[in-house]
Amino acid sequence: MSEASETQRPTSKPARRRRSRADTEQKLIDVALETIREKGVLAGLNLREVANSAGVNRGNIYHYFGSRQDLLRAAINRQFDTIFESFRRNQKPARFVQRRVANFLQRGRTKTNDSHLRALLVLDGDNNVDPIPMYARGLRQLRQDVIDGEIHRDYDLDALQVALSAFTRGYRIFRAPYARRVGIAPTELDQRVSRILRTWLTAMAEPPPK
Repeated sequence: MSEASETQRPTSKPARRRRSRADTEQKLIDVALETIREKGVLAGLNLREVANSAGVNRGNIYHYFGSRQDLLRAAINRQFDTIFESFRRNQKPARFVQRRVANFLQRGRTKTNDSHLRALLVLDGDNNVDPIPMYARGLRQLRQDVIDGEIHRDYDLDALQVALSAFTRGYRIFRAPYARRVGIAPTELDQRVSRILRTWLTAMAEPPPK
């Protein structure tokens, strides 16, 4: 067989099918994320609309993902990998308070984020949602913060981990409505709330009240 015929050999059907499925799955995930961005978490996720926007039959969603919840889980995993990789690349060595405030300001500005997606699964009745991904990693960091003197050793670190998650995730979900209610721009509210957060976290270097 000539060199030309080798280079012109068509892609095998199984390879094309694998690529086609991967492309379709990614398209469905992209459309699901865009739908949530446009309509919000509480509007839910209409599979017929997702399928139509992606240009596929609704049966493809069930074939590839199994259910709406599984589609959301796939979107969460894809989105979280992107968020975490960006966070890992941009993370700089910082003490407890500076690190948490910077994380709050950075994550609060995303249009569709991990918190929105996980909230939608909870509203959808999914009892297996992990509200704090990488829980063990975060707890190890808090223990190091205790060693560094940033957090007093008498604080309950499990409860602190939950409180920080509730604070940041709740704010991310309601950021725009909060700003409208207060009557200011979301970016201004970010700064004002971050000052409250900084005050709270700085105080944690002292013993908790009895």
